[in-house]
Amino acid sequence: MNLKRISYHILFWLAIIILFAISEWGHGQSIKDAVVFELLYLPTRIIAVYVNWFVLIPRFLYKNNFGFYLFLLILLFIITAIVHRYFVLYWGYPMFFPQWIDGKPLNPLNFFRLVQCVMLIATTVAFTTGFKLYSDWFKQRNETEVLKQEKANAELKFLKSQTNPHFLFNTLNSIYGLALENSTKTPGLILKLSDILSYTLYESNTEKVALSKELMLIENIIALEKERYEKRVDIDYKVEGNVEGVKIPPLILVPFIENSFKHGLKNEIKKGWIKIHIKVVGNIVSFEINNSISKLEKQHNGGGLGLQNVSRRLELIYGANKELSINKTDSAFMVNLTIKLVQDES
Repeated sequence: MNLKRISYHILFWLAIIILFAISEWGHGQSIKDAVVFELLYLPTRIIAVYVNWFVLIPRFLYKNNFGFYLFLLILLFIITAIVHRYFVLYWGYPMFFPQWIDGKPLNPLNFFRLVQCVMLIATTVAFTTGFKLYSDWFKQRNETEVLKQEKANAELKFLKSQTNPHFLFNTLNSIYGLALENSTKTPGLILKLSDILSYTLYESNTEKVALSKELMLIENIIALEKERYEKRVDIDYKVEGNVEGVKIPPLILVPFIENSFKHGLKNEIKKGWIKIHIKVVGNIVSFEINNSISKLEKQHNGGGLGLQNVSRRLELIYGANKELSINKTDSAFMVNLTIKLVQDES
């Protein structure tokens, strides 16, 4: 027990003495006699409180043995009351209040006086028991919250570690397809990939990034994919609202973009389409992306690693402050995401 905790205990017992002394003083005793009277109760109160605090509660009450705990607690009250009666009758009263016992027979086991002692001791024990139960519950709740947060953070890091290579894998596949065709666009696309790599390696290691930077990444990805698919894709990309100062988790929108290109155009012989609409209104960020479905992707359920990861990340980060709907028809795949930002993100 450190010095700070010892000082707390001393202050507690001083408060108990003062409060009970004021109560005794109100019954006609002098303040000096009231303080001495309470000091005589102090040893047995201390014994009862700390035996209950350090032994009975952790060993019996916290182990769901309430019946035995109650039995031992009552026994503790009886023993400390008897000890107190012998202590005050044969030392305390003769020393400080001889007028109380002059000419009177001493009976430490007087039933009425024992019950009175039990009540005075039990009052302090009841107060400290309530305080200990609350403080231990509060401490356990905080520890549980910390463990939950640590678990969530570990899961987020794991999901993010999966997202980055998954994203880069898809991007490299796009360039690989052009390289097989000996396209003259390959060097320029490699430069764009360099910018994308720079973002994923250096910018995305933070908890939140500026939405404007995430949009630049998305625009690079769109430019890269447009070069690859050329006239086979019609892209409608639109951003509305003031994005300055808005922050979101890095790479939180990218998997939806990737999914649209991968499953909407990869096996499409004819022309496909993708519509991307991002809107910021106050502290609300709306993201909508729809894409056509190629004939060879009709059976795809849209539940790949990227979408599973981003859905879980959104749940861990925003919880009830987000709405995500993913729907599929015979001709289109549709994603609608709405995020309600907290104050430091908007």
